[in-house]
Amino acid sequence: MRRRRFLASVAVAATLPLAGCSDPRGSVRLTDVSDDTALAKQWATPIDALSDSYRDLVVGAVEDDAERATVTDTNPPFEPPNPIEYERSYYDVGYEVTNERTQTQYGVESTFDPDPPPERTVAYADLPAVDRAKLDRILDPDTARDSGEAFGIGVRYTDAEAGESVVVPEPEYDGVTREGATFGIAVRDSREVTVADYRYRADLLAADAAGVAAVARERFQFSFDGLPSDQRALLDEAKGDEVESEDPPSEAFVALVERFRAHDAVELDPYFGGEWLLRDGGADWWADVRFPESMRGE
Repeated sequence: MRRRRFLASVAVAATLPLAGCSDPRGSVRLTDVSDDTALAKQWATPIDALSDSYRDLVVGAVEDDAERATVTDTNPPFEPPNPIEYERSYYDVGYEVTNERTQTQYGVESTFDPDPPPERTVAYADLPAVDRAKLDRILDPDTARDSGEAFGIGVRYTDAEAGESVVVPEPEYDGVTREGATFGIAVRDSREVTVADYRYRADLLAADAAGVAAVARERFQFSFDGLPSDQRALLDEAKGDEVESEDPPSEAFVALVERFRAHDAVELDPYFGGEWLLRDGGADWWADVRFPESMRGE
């Protein structure tokens, strides 16, 4: 669940069926993960599913490359909720926080093809390197924009970088030209923010899929004992499929969900639902449970 939300945000930020977030019904889906490879794929995130920047942090962490594995930001940009698979091994990836300090964040805005056109312009290639690096995204002619459309971002400059810049704290030019396009440039505001260096580390969790599957089973696996027949029927129906509750949910559905919630989840969102690793009928099942509306947030 969080695994899917995480992939959607970085590979892209899928979620626990977020399409059903406004649906008052709940659901249970069981996927057979008895095979080690199936369980590993369900729990771990392949490095190729990460965005380029996150992938670079992980590789830097695995290779113990401090520069590549360190990023400066106001918050940790990357908090892996599950193991990362890299070159067929599996890693727990985390970070350490060091060197907290303040920087100035500027609200910089570019306006595509402004009317009237700016009088004082500078070619993008003639901008200082620090401005090109920080403002490339809002000065991109390939980005489809309508004439007069503005695009703003918050960018942080150290005092030394601001000393090199021709954009902050006050623009020395009214516009920037690049590949035949003209951008108006303005600084709308500034404020002090706290930043830190986030040094990512990667601890080997398992050398192969069998190893990471064994870790998952040891940490999360459980079984249900003595299920009443109505709950048993719901559970069996959910194997390889999805069972949705009625609205309002039946007592059996609520009781079955409560049984899941009595165990440690692989992933849990108190509002939407969670994911559990269940042993049932001689097989391992990845349980994706969406809570009915009446149980959300409890």
